[in-house]
Amino acid sequence: MLEFLSANHWLAGRIFAGVSILMTLAVFDLRRHGRRATRWREYIFLLFVTLMAMVYGALNDQITSLISWEYFYYGKELARELGADIPPERVAMMWAAAKVGMGATWSAGLILGVALLIANNPRKGRARVTYGALVRTLPRVLGIVVVCSIVGGLLGFYGMLTWVSADFGDMVRTNDWRPYRFMATFGVHLGAYFGGLVGIITAVVRVVRLRRRLVETVNPSEVAS
Repeated sequence: MLEFLSANHWLAGRIFAGVSILMTLAVFDLRRHGRRATRWREYIFLLFVTLMAMVYGALNDQITSLISWEYFYYGKELARELGADIPPERVAMMWAAAKVGMGATWSAGLILGVALLIANNPRKGRARVTYGALVRTLPRVLGIVVVCSIVGGLLGFYGMLTWVSADFGDMVRTNDWRPYRFMATFGVHLGAYFGGLVGIITAVVRVVRLRRRLVETVNPSEVAS
């Protein structure tokens, strides 16, 4: 029970610390520059993207925990938290999987947000796009992640990822832990990481192209104030 509470506090503490830092910087920027302050918008954007990534991570692991509870129970070493009951209690498993998902995706969301802000940094002779335009790049990133996750899941389910680890081959031979479901869940996560990388690159390229286009045809609705 203490380990369960500790895990909850650890995740809540990281979220609280991150939000507190960003909000403190935003307030400091507003107090220092007043109406001329702009940094607070960047911090709000970073917070928004990070939270969206965490929501996706939680939802993704709700689905994958239904495919293979073994992946989380054994692969993510949640046995100590969930107890000795096999299979583990469903609600407890879903909550534990959600924490794993949020813990794994908050940093990816932060990286995505930072990458987009850097791509949109002030530059002489180059217009900046609005934060709304930056937000509109996110569905494309999500789409890429979802497609790559599905592909990875199918590869795992049909036994095409046994080359990744010798343990997978052993699991198939001994038929332990419903191996194809286990590998499918692994494949979903592997595909999500790959899709996240591709999505970040795609989003950055999109922002750069938008900025170039705005130089040629200045569109007030797309140019940041």
